[in-house]
Amino acid sequence: MRAIKRMIALGAIPLMSMTEVGMASSLLLPNAAQLAGRWALYPQQQQANACTLRLSASEGALDGDLACAERLLGIRPGSWLVTPDTLALVGGDGSTVVHFSRQGAGRYTWTSAAGSAVVLERVDN
Repeated sequence: MRAIKRMIALGAIPLMSMTEVGMASSLLLPNAAQLAGRWALYPQQQQANACTLRLSASEGALDGDLACAERLLGIRPGSWLVTPDTLALVGGDGSTVVHFSRQGAGRYTWTSAAGSAVVLERVDN
């Protein structure tokens, strides 16, 4: 019985290694240059009320209609950053972060504590 348990354990090690490598490669981090450009920020299904933001290729640099973004998010964004599965807008104080989840190429969404969905969508490349 002990030999069988040992064989199972030894067989599991390569499988765990392959799984870790596979998972790590599936979380490819887009770089700032890939996300740079004009983006529309708007309440879901209200694209006519969009704010325009510009994400700079220099990660962190953000400009555009920041007052409009503040009305939608509850924070005035001062910079941005990218993670494997989110694009985050960081408040001007650096302590507040709004994480937008990737919904597909060039489209991210965030849901506020009140349940309102906000879309961040690429306007151009």
